[in-house]
Amino acid sequence: MPQATTAVFDFDHTLTRWDTAARFFGWLLRRAPWKVLLGAPLALLLGPLALFSRTRRIPVRYLAWLATFGFGHEQLRVLARLHVAETIEGGESFVRHDARRQIELHGSQGHIVVVATGALEYLAGEILAQAGIVNVAVVGSSMRRFLGGMVVNQHCYGARKVPMLQSRGFDPPWAFVYSDHEADLPLLKEGTTQVIVNPKPAAAHYLLSVLGPSASVVTWR
Repeated sequence: MPQATTAVFDFDHTLTRWDTAARFFGWLLRRAPWKVLLGAPLALLLGPLALFSRTRRIPVRYLAWLATFGFGHEQLRVLARLHVAETIEGGESFVRHDARRQIELHGSQGHIVVVATGALEYLAGEILAQAGIVNVAVVGSSMRRFLGGMVVNQHCYGARKVPMLQSRGFDPPWAFVYSDHEADLPLLKEGTTQVIVNPKPAAAHYLLSVLGPSASVVTWR
């Protein structure tokens, strides 16, 4: 299959309705109130760092470590499966209806469909599987053990998405790239056609000004 027939999708806020990793880690914390109680003092101390883009990752990574404390990789996989199932059984849908239709359209045309996401790879894969979306490759983030919890190992975010896709055999340029966020500009630049999905106004203005006429904005429900 020629690489020109590849469609690359961002995941959170593009295919999905929310930040799936944040929601998963929040769910883990709610299941263990003792973690919230013990971790609250340091969380409050780190809280102001969340106000600035350069330091936001510090409190975020602390909360992810706290949420995963005591778990191994296999336990997290099982919990991810349970989290997705509970969410769907509660009547909520992770994947936008229009996103599903677009993936199905690419599949019907014989295109390779790849999801590149900052979310945990097995969490994104579980969401797609339980949504009945098949024949889609997922390249996502991974974690490693650290002091009893988990911290980021490979973060499939921003410019890192391009080499991580290449390492899995998905070499640019790609025929289509879909994203909602300016952090994915390096990814979008490798697409022949760029589709900006439900962006914030500032992101839409910036991306359209950089990418030019090959880019368009869509609203997916």
